[in-house]
Formats: sequence, structure tokens, C-alpha cells
Amino acid sequence: MSENPAAETPSNGPAQSGWESVIEDMAATAEEYRDDGWTALELHPGDSVLVDSEMRTGLDVVLPDPEYEELESLTADCVFADVDVFRAEHGRMIYLLVVEKDPDRRTAVFVPAYYDPSSGQSKLETIDSDGTFTLFCRRLNDDYVEFVHDDVGPFLPAALSDGQ
Repeated sequence: MSENPAAETPSNGPAQSGWESVIEDMAATAEEYRDDGWTALELHPGDSVLVDSEMRTGLDVVLPDPEYEELESLTADCVFADVDVFRAEHGRMIYLLVVEKDPDRRTAVFVPAYYDPSSGQSKLETIDSDGTFTLFCRRLNDDYVEFVHDDVGPFLPAALSDGQ
């Protein structure tokens, strides 16, 4: 336990609570898909961050190696042509549950993510102006699977996606 009360940030409680809610929603939604006969892969990123570099622009989620390998194997046989995005804004954070779907193979990949729009405003503006949102699911060695979306609105903060 910390002896320095200033080092304890009360805002972590709601942030942690928001993330736990996303994970719980993911588990419940994935179970509904399974009950309906779908293959559902739930991912559990260790980190999630907006990126804008020469290499990648979008949202980067870092996966444990076993989950990444399962995702890589699954995406080799599927065409993810549909997506559902569930977005929640809590305090400073944006929480996403992205469901990448291959309706023909009845396969869905559930990607929970989060980001702080205040620390990534220029990255969000680049994504908005480019009109493409790319979700990079990667492992630490920088291998990645990407999901590219032409409708950026569901991924962006409401104020930005509403054109305000």
C-alpha cells in the first residue's frame, strides 16, 4: 500500500470500473454469439493506444502471444466484412468493444479497447480527416493483424464523430 496519498489517483477507480464493464459486456455478448452458433474469439489486450506514425495510424492493441496466434490463425480463413462498435465515454476515457464479423463463416472477433482522446487529439484528427480507422491487433514483436474501416464515426469521441 502506498504511503503517499497524493500518488493514489481516485480517477483510476472509474477508469478501472469502465474497463471491467467492457470486459464483462464482451464476455456476455460473445456468449450470445456462441449460443447462436457463431465462433467467437475474445481478446484481452494488455495495452491500447492511439498511434500516428509512418508505420501505423489508428488504434493499437497489444495482445498476449497465445491470443495473437489464435487471431492470426482465425483471420487466415475469414473475411471480416462487417463490424459492430460499442462506444462508451466515461470521464476522460473512450471505451470500445469492436466486434469484427465474418457473417458467411459465422465468426466474430471481440476486441475491447480504450484510449484517452485528450492525449491523442492530433491522432484523432488525422484519423477523422483520412476517413479510415485501422485497428491493429499486435504482439510485442510488432507482428499485427489489422482491421480497416471506412466509417470512422463509431470509433471516435461523440464530439468529433458528430462533426462538432
